[in-house]
Amino acid sequence: MTRFKHEELSFGFVILLPEFNPGALQGTMRSIRNRYPKDFPVVCVTGKDTTAAELKEIKEYCPAHRGKHTITSLINTGMKKGNKAWNIIIMAGAVVRPSLDQRYSYWIESEKDVLYPIVVDYNRDGYPVKIYAEFYEATLNGLCMHHKTFKSVGDLSNDVFEWSRKIWALDAAKQGVKFKAILGTKMC
Repeated sequence: MTRFKHEELSFGFVILLPEFNPGALQGTMRSIRNRYPKDFPVVCVTGKDTTAAELKEIKEYCPAHRGKHTITSLINTGMKKGNKAWNIIIMAGAVVRPSLDQRYSYWIESEKDVLYPIVVDYNRDGYPVKIYAEFYEATLNGLCMHHKTFKSVGDLSNDVFEWSRKIWALDAAKQGVKFKAILGTKMC
């Protein structure tokens, strides 16, 4: 892959739906369908307590699978069931920005890259007060990684979410994974 050049890569979305909320899923799916080709791969992962009727309703929008009771279990299931190349993780209810696949492909050097958006908190005067640029504190909306890398590093643990991400990142770094915070990829 050529560095800092847009290349066509195989991308897909993994939508996390921890609680049954068809309105949130529908809004996210609408933003994806309006901004990406119809055949763009999308999979939804919901909690273990989702009923069969609720799962059937979710499947009206996109393929769906059950995880367990934690966000990390939803991510684990989504990465296993999602696109076999690159996956962008988003929470149901988020509005997906156009051309995320192109923005990320510009920074991808290898399958061992993990990309995520930089998020900034502003005070009421519009000055930045906190920048979230570390993997363990970054938002889940827009987290992008390759299926093979996730499989190689392994599942996120069911510890406290921040600790689970820190432990996973340490294991990933030992395998040569690069973490890249990307400005301009924040979800709405």
